[in-house]
Amino acid sequence: MLVSYRALYRVWRPQTFKDLIGQDHVTTTLKNALKEGHFSHAYLFSGPRGTGKTSAAKLMAKAVNCVHGPTPEPCNTCDACRKITEGSLMDVVEIDAASNRGVDEIRDLRDKVKYAPTEVRYKVYIVDEVHMLTPEAFNALLKTLEEPPEHVMFILATTEPHKLPSTIISRCQRFSFRRHTLNNILDHLKKICVDQGIEAEEAALVAIAQAADGGMRDALSLLDQVLAFSDRQVDEAAVLAVTGSVSRSTLGGLMKSCLEGEAPRALETVNGLLMDGLDPERLVHDLIQLSRDLLLLTAAPELEEVKQWIASEQEWVHLGQQASSAWLEQALDTLIHAQQQMKWAPHPRVVLEMTLVRLCRGERQAPSAKEAVDLAAVDRLQEQLHRLQKQVEGLKAQRRPVQLEATPSAAEPKKSQVKKESAPRRVSAKVAGLDLFLHEGSPERLRQVTQGWPDVLARVKEQKITVHAWLIDGEPVAATENQVLVAFKNTIHRETTEKEANKSLIEQVIREVLGFPMRLVTVMRADWESRRASSETSVTEEEPPSQTSGVSSSSDNSEDPVERAVELFGTDIVEITD
Repeated sequence: MLVSYRALYRVWRPQTFKDLIGQDHVTTTLKNALKEGHFSHAYLFSGPRGTGKTSAAKLMAKAVNCVHGPTPEPCNTCDACRKITEGSLMDVVEIDAASNRGVDEIRDLRDKVKYAPTEVRYKVYIVDEVHMLTPEAFNALLKTLEEPPEHVMFILATTEPHKLPSTIISRCQRFSFRRHTLNNILDHLKKICVDQGIEAEEAALVAIAQAADGGMRDALSLLDQVLAFSDRQVDEAAVLAVTGSVSRSTLGGLMKSCLEGEAPRALETVNGLLMDGLDPERLVHDLIQLSRDLLLLTAAPELEEVKQWIASEQEWVHLGQQASSAWLEQALDTLIHAQQQMKWAPHPRVVLEMTLVRLCRGERQAPSAKEAVDLAAVDRLQEQLHRLQKQVEGLKAQRRPVQLEATPSAAEPKKSQVKKESAPRRVSAKVAGLDLFLHEGSPERLRQVTQGWPDVLARVKEQKITVHAWLIDGEPVAATENQVLVAFKNTIHRETTEKEANKSLIEQVIREVLGFPMRLVTVMRADWESRRASSETSVTEEEPPSQTSGVSSSSDNSEDPVERAVELFGTDIVEITD
């Protein structure tokens, strides 16, 4: 005879508001509204998965339709309560918005809303994952949600409330469900084990509660899985085998190896774990969690979570004393970056091993934003100093012995005193392009580009590592509002970067990382420095001559009396004679 089995999370679904664990701010408000008879026609329940949103919706349906209701606590014995629990009451409709997300389904719902309930007082529509509805479906629901018939109640549930239109949210009473604490999950697991006669180790239940990540349903599902795996014997080894995690002692030993710089020992430990079938991403996840716990232990030892779950482990306390906050922050940065890389890397194991070597050597994965800005500022100061030195050398080379010129005779024609305009020089297209950056460059825009350049290189490396190999030779040296000039030392690197496909990829990454579009312009570093130096030299040459020249500066600036006379009296009256 086949015996049907019900999952633990279904068996232990809350049947009264007091059974709804960890959501007192929600249950108190709903119970008071039911007691006063002032409940709303539309509710929005939002929060992480497994926190009781759908259970609370069914409890509301029971409370308003119970034979003793509306009541703050349904009896669970009348026909209405029993049918709602079984899911067989036709007037309580559960809709999965993920599979019924179109406008046609919502129009059908809108047509059926006007019909009165057949068995109970209120027709209740529970729409789960409501954020999956299309914009057209939301628009079709708006009017009905704003002014539904008196016998209808809507309860919307979602894990992503930010995706809902504000017009929908404003028509509902919103309740935010909180993630369950470790203590709440652990107490509930112990209660279930006692009730079911299950032998469970404390460490095993703690591991389940931590793996559930705040979701009670996830915790009960994991407990179900462990029971099936270990023949109803819940121990830590079984939990680790089911979740694919690493024991706390092994994690502690691995972290200690990294702290002491023992790369061979760390790699040997990881190799053994991977040979046992451990997922590299799961190991990085566990290392991030451990680094976070140790950072809390060193930075905020007075927190309740630290006192109860971290400080109680003597091994963790020793590690926290051995590691500095700076090292732990660096470790977290490196591990989080590795976790992101693993999502796209063809060889996650290599990423994991490189990360551990960096941790053992105390190296950072990439400089922080502040460090990138500081390094760029130092580079700019060095370049300015180099330019000033060149200007001083140029001025010294231009100095010549001063010779006084003879005073021009009165008989000398006036045109000899007129300085001829120098013919304009022809400027190449390449030089003109560089002049644009010299004359219209934006220091603020260059600062923004320089600050985000390490992130641009990292994103390019994720998308196409060969392009990153060419681009890493370049460095942003100037920028306008919509162009960035990147100087290269190697010609082949610059030419390969200029290829259309590579250039388009880099410009797309710049737009995604920096948040604004920039056209990529490349130049050889020698050409850029030469043009910048010549531009500064030309500015120096255009300064007015010193007063040691043959003609004084006051005479240069004074106005010619002949020209003044012509201006006052006209050419018909003034006659110029030699």
